[in-house]
Amino acid sequence: MTNPHGPTLEDPSNATRATPTITPEAAVLHIGSSTFINAPAAKVWESLTDTSTWPAWNSFVPRVTIRSQPSNATNETTDLSPILQKDTRFIFHVRMDPTSTSKKPQAATDVYGRVTECSAPNAETGEIGRIVWGVDPDAPGAHSLSMLKAERVHEVKAVEGGTELWVDDLCRFVQLPAAGGDVSGRENIAVDETGDRMPGDVASA
Repeated sequence: MTNPHGPTLEDPSNATRATPTITPEAAVLHIGSSTFINAPAAKVWESLTDTSTWPAWNSFVPRVTIRSQPSNATNETTDLSPILQKDTRFIFHVRMDPTSTSKKPQAATDVYGRVTECSAPNAETGEIGRIVWGVDPDAPGAHSLSMLKAERVHEVKAVEGGTELWVDDLCRFVQLPAAGGDVSGRENIAVDETGDRMPGDVASA
């Protein structure tokens, strides 16, 4: 993908990129994408991490409930602030078919997650912004991480003329055995999601 206002994307599909705790080789499902955004990295980061802005641009996850914020929150945030930061616990209210034109209200799928990494981009130093979220193992009804592990990574990089955004999803799901069955080594996909939306999360996390 060539952008007329900036450089060619290094790896549009992110086919070989790993998330913090899942490698592409270990994943059952890997969704990656990259895009150029004609806006400063700081503005992209602000929109990505401020969930109060999501109804305006995120048709896949138009609503977020913040369950808890870290006790040592800084950067002008308060308890239950809409700003995602490290150790924020949240519920994404996901619309599984955001392109549907049906007049019938679409029920939301609730996805419980936790932010595990969060660092803002710095255009002066060239530091890439990075936010990672995944399954919250302490959420109601959550799978053990030994059974289900899913992570999403967003990286925001300032480039000439705008910002490059990388998105990576990796998911590993070990299928529960049937009564008396042995599923040693069997795995199954636990996600049904397109990779071209920002920022969303795995649907079955």
